[in-house]
Amino acid sequence: MLKLYCAVDGELRECNQSKLEDALWVDAIAPSHEEVDLLNKTFKLQLQDVADCLDPNERSRIELDDNYDLLVLRSLIRSAKENGTAQTMPIGIFVTPRNIITVRLIATFSGSDLMADFKKKPRIQNTGDLFLALIRKINRDIDRKVRPMEGQISVLQKAVLSRQMGEIGERAYNLNSELILLNTSLLSNFNAISMIGRARHISFTEDQADILEDLENDVAQLYDMTTIYREIMQNILRAHESAIANNLSSIMKILTSISLILMLPTLIASLYGMNVDLPLQNDPLAFWIIIAITAVAVAFLWLAFKVKKLL
Repeated sequence: MLKLYCAVDGELRECNQSKLEDALWVDAIAPSHEEVDLLNKTFKLQLQDVADCLDPNERSRIELDDNYDLLVLRSLIRSAKENGTAQTMPIGIFVTPRNIITVRLIATFSGSDLMADFKKKPRIQNTGDLFLALIRKINRDIDRKVRPMEGQISVLQKAVLSRQMGEIGERAYNLNSELILLNTSLLSNFNAISMIGRARHISFTEDQADILEDLENDVAQLYDMTTIYREIMQNILRAHESAIANNLSSIMKILTSISLILMLPTLIASLYGMNVDLPLQNDPLAFWIIIAITAVAVAFLWLAFKVKKLL
């Protein structure tokens, strides 16, 4: 599917598909073979570059071609922006002197979403403005996913300290997986954005260059945050696993102690089940005497284990 946007009075508005070459932004979402051929003929996009942008595992990078510059970034998909598990998909941003062409497998955001987060919306008048707006949107979506993680980690830390093991396991492992994914994506995004200065087909004004530098710093900050969070989560998981091992050890220690205590009456009962002459066998109170001796022995063992803190 192709969506075309034109800049009208500093705002993006959808325009007719017949104006493909005149559109400021051509957004190709899971394009068909015919649409890919159209992009190839109109903007001379290499088919391999387009195919790379549709590969879910494509890494962030920048490519320079005679006809365009290509920036591939990892973008958070829409279903993962709120409470879902974090997932990212590549988005390829092709820059020509007159147009921005984005190629992606999933619609991670729409044209109206680019400026929806701003009280005072920046104006989009040229490819430089749109290029920065796209990078800003990708970065802000990841930022919204990363910021609440500090509170989630704090809750998990308290749960570990209070030994609420049942509330930690799945949540901790899921959060750690998200952090690994986001941390890896941010690192590749940062490396790609830091090389934008090599681009041939886009130039920035002094203000735009300052915005780009701020965006690069924001990505670096998010990367540092996720790195710290990853280390904290690794400590939480290690503490969780250690607590589980300690609990298992305590349970096994208690079971072993109980087995030893029960072994004594079992041994006495086994001895008096033998068909041989035994002490007290002719005494009418033999049963109660043996029960009393067994009870005293069991009580002594229980007290000894209690003193040794084995129970």
